[in-house]
Amino acid sequence: MDLARVCGQLVANHIEDGFHAQPLRLVQNLDPEGNPRGKPYIVLDRIGVADGQIVLIETAMEATLGMGVRCAADAAIVGIVDKY
Repeated sequence: MDLARVCGQLVANHIEDGFHAQPLRLVQNLDPEGNPRGKPYIVLDRIGVADGQIVLIETAMEATLGMGVRCAADAAIVGIVDKY
C-alpha cells in the first residue's frame, strides 16, 4: 500500500468493461515527509476523491478485490487520509 496525492483526472471514452465506469485519477506517491516522489501514474478511483487529497493506493492484483470482478487494473484508491 502506498501513500499518494491526487493530482488530476483522466477521461477515457473507451475502456474495458471490467472497470464498471470507475473514474480514473492521476496520483503521485509521497515520501515519509509528504514530498512528491517518482512519476505520476493512473489509478482507479473506487471511492470518489478530489484533486489534492492524500489517499491510500493498493497495487497489484489486490487493487480490484473489492470490485466484485477482476479487471486489468494494477492500482486503485482504497482510502482517503484524514490526517498526515
